Parts: sequence; C-alpha cells; structure tokens
Amino acid sequence: MNRLPKQVEIDYSSILVAIFELMLRGGVRAGDLLPVCIRSLERAETKNRLGRRSPGHGLVAAALVLDAWHRDRRYLTATGAPKAVRLRGRTPSVEGLIRLQRVKDRVSSVMQSLRAFRLIVPCGENLYLPASDVAVVATKDPLILQHAALALSTLLETVGQNLGGTPNLPPLIERVAEVPDLPRKYVPAFRAFTQTQGRIFIRTINDWLEARRMRSPKKRVNGTVRAGIHTYAYVAPPQKRSR
Repeated sequence: MNRLPKQVEIDYSSILVAIFELMLRGGVRAGDLLPVCIRSLERAETKNRLGRRSPGHGLVAAALVLDAWHRDRRYLTATGAPKAVRLRGRTPSVEGLIRLQRVKDRVSSVMQSLRAFRLIVPCGENLYLPASDVAVVATKDPLILQHAALALSTLLETVGQNLGGTPNLPPLIERVAEVPDLPRKYVPAFRAFTQTQGRIFIRTINDWLEARRMRSPKKRVNGTVRAGIHTYAYVAPPQKRSR
C-alpha cells in the first residue's frame, strides 16, 4: 500500500480534525464517530465508482425562499417591500413560495426550518414576514452541521475539478486574500469591511444566477446543475512559537 506524503497526510488530517470538532460541538458523541466514519468512507467509495454528487440541504432551500420573497412581485407591496402572507395555502403563501423554488427538500421541512430559526416572523392573524433577505442561523443545530459539511465538500469538489478539469474550460474561481501579520486593533474594522463588501459581492452574483434560473420544470431534471459561490472571512488564532 502506498503511503501518503507527510505534508499531504498532515493537510488531510487537519481537514478531518475540523470536521470532527464541528461534529463534537454539534452534540455527536466521540464513541459514535468511528461507525459514522466507516459508513461515510463506504459511501464515498461507492460514489467515487459511480461518479455521483451530493445534493443540497435545508439551509440552501431556506435562503432561496427568503431571496424570492424580496423579488417575486406577488410577494411585494406597491412600494417594493415584502408582503405579509399566510403560512399555508395557494400562492401567495409561504408554502406556495417554497414550492416555486422546486427544491428537493420537503415543503414541511423547509417551512419548519424557517419558523424554528425565526427566519420568518408572525405579524397579525396567521400572517408571516421574512426577518431578512438572507438565511443567517446562529444556533447549534444539525442544519448548521449540514451547511458546513456541504460548504466543505463543495470547496473540495471545486479544487478537484480545477486540478482535473478539461483543457477547454477555464477553472472555477478559488482564491485567497491573506496577510500573516494584521495588527489586532484592525480586527473589528476587518469584520465590518468584509461584511459590507461580501454582501455586495454575494448580492451581485445572486442577481446574475437568479436571472438565469431554469423556469421550466420539464427541462429542469437533465438540463441544469447546482452552481454558486461561497465566500467567508476568517481571523486565525495566533500560533504558538516553537522553541
């Protein structure tokens, strides 16, 4: 059996450490990790042989619903603000808006996530409004673990596609802007600056994607792919100096 080069082994080990730490923080017991890893490895081997990809998860569906609530004329007032609608029933309703996104998640599951994380808030008799146009969840919940796992797997897929892509297609963007010695006093300003710039960047990309979504359900199955971009900021803890 060929052994991995030492640096490659360290790099992959760091990825696994980050995943395990996330699972432990999410309430997964350490004793349950080994069978989970074995099953996951078996699934990865099967998917690798068949060339299958992983589908999206609940937070993506919730984000699509919130964004559409700020775009669809049926869900907007005369001034362009989100309109209060009932939870269930025909369009305009939260249920109708979920169905319009044609995601693979169950309608009841997406609706439950929207309410549980207060992404939609009640206002009046059986009416709801979106809390924001983006899905930001700050609680420790399995949905967050799904989101983090999907983000990590998507990043690794992008790197893999760029390394083994076809010569005729340019690589997908995967870039880093980093300095090793930012003074701590600039961290609050860095947080504010990246929040502002990131929101503008994501909104621009999202507008481009939304304008080109497939609107015909008949052509959707074989004629579409999942595409998007994920951006995040980070402030790494200081590393201990080795003697």
